[in-house]
Amino acid sequence: MTAEVSGRLLSVHGDTGDFIKSDGIFATVDPTLIEFELASNRIRIKELKRTIAFDSDQVKRYRQLLTSKSSSRARLDELLLQLDRSRLQLEQLQVEGQRLEEMLERHTVKAPPGWRIMERTAEPGQWVAAGTVLGRAGDYQSLVIPLAVTQEELTGLREQKTVPVLIGNRKIKVSGTLYRVSPAFDPVSRKFRIEILLSPDACSSLPLRQGGLQAAVPVTVPDPMRGFLVPAEAVSRRYEEHWLTRSDGEQVRVIVLGSLTDRESGKQLLHITSPSIRAGEHCLLPASP
Repeated sequence: MTAEVSGRLLSVHGDTGDFIKSDGIFATVDPTLIEFELASNRIRIKELKRTIAFDSDQVKRYRQLLTSKSSSRARLDELLLQLDRSRLQLEQLQVEGQRLEEMLERHTVKAPPGWRIMERTAEPGQWVAAGTVLGRAGDYQSLVIPLAVTQEELTGLREQKTVPVLIGNRKIKVSGTLYRVSPAFDPVSRKFRIEILLSPDACSSLPLRQGGLQAAVPVTVPDPMRGFLVPAEAVSRRYEEHWLTRSDGEQVRVIVLGSLTDRESGKQLLHITSPSIRAGEHCLLPASP
């Protein structure tokens, strides 16, 4: 938050940690001189409008006299020129009034309502020059999560209206939106930098919004290996090969790509692939001892 004009500070609203009020005003620079100029400008405008009204009546009267040949054309031209000059002066004063209104507005230092004051470096009565930093404010109503994602993950996020996010060790479930995507591409990681924005409602449910939070974003992307997830006990191993038993008893050789733990059940799952397996097929599990 920076002063745009020089002058003495009349007031500073709020201290470090306080919220910016609904009017957005953080500080006010003494506007006395600019208010005097603005008042003078308004008086001159009012006076010139009366002059224009009088000149308009004069022009109207001399036109009637010219019709009855009781006045000369030269006198009417003089009155028309005087009326045009008065109108141009009025436009000039109105533009000057707009400039003064803008200058008066700049005597008020504002920040977005609801933002929190992070630092205050000015006090009432202090003389400040234009460009002086009076304080800093930040938006703690929302939260931005920076991530680096692959092209496939970015495509998956763009296909979702809202992005599910798991916050902290307790995995608090909130939702956000894809806020910003950097056009740059990191050739080392082969990923894009993005930002996910959490709404104020989502942030209000978090116990802490400063200092950084652990966040996880589950993304559904197509499997390039066309693999499947099956319970680990459904896959048997013989002679360094892995086998899966179909519901009709036929055994199919599969390749194990990896393993993971199901968050809900806690069971171990294997990521497998095989050209002989199709989506929707059923497999047999070994009988429990």
